[in-house]
Amino acid sequence: MDGDAVERMISERGFRLTRQRRAVLEALADVRSQASALQIYDAVRAAHPEIGLTTVYRTLAILEEVGAVRRVHGDDACETVVPAAAAHGHSVVCDGCGKVAEFTACDISHVAAAAAAQTGYAITDHFLQLSGTCTACGDDRDRAGDA
Repeated sequence: MDGDAVERMISERGFRLTRQRRAVLEALADVRSQASALQIYDAVRAAHPEIGLTTVYRTLAILEEVGAVRRVHGDDACETVVPAAAAHGHSVVCDGCGKVAEFTACDISHVAAAAAAQTGYAITDHFLQLSGTCTACGDDRDRAGDA
């Protein structure tokens, strides 16, 4: 996650990069896979004990709005975030280890058109998340099958 680029995106949208928001960004920079708001809160509080959980949630909402993070949904209905490499992209989540990869190719215009035709809704946005098995977990499974 490029802190300068995120700072520009935040500024261009009319938000300020406060000390608290910067602390959340710093915690996100250490995220290796995905992290919940509570995990980010715990990481931020180590250096900034005065920060509140509401501030973390609001900062994550701003970061999602500017395209700096992407939300990931799990089987347990918990929501986590991952740093985003592109302003518009989607996630593939490994069923084995939880690793998240990003992809940007998502021409679902035909799906959106069909949904609009069926429901009468004017489709304005979409969320796409796929799940599967990453290479490492696939290799582990293959090795276990060979044993």
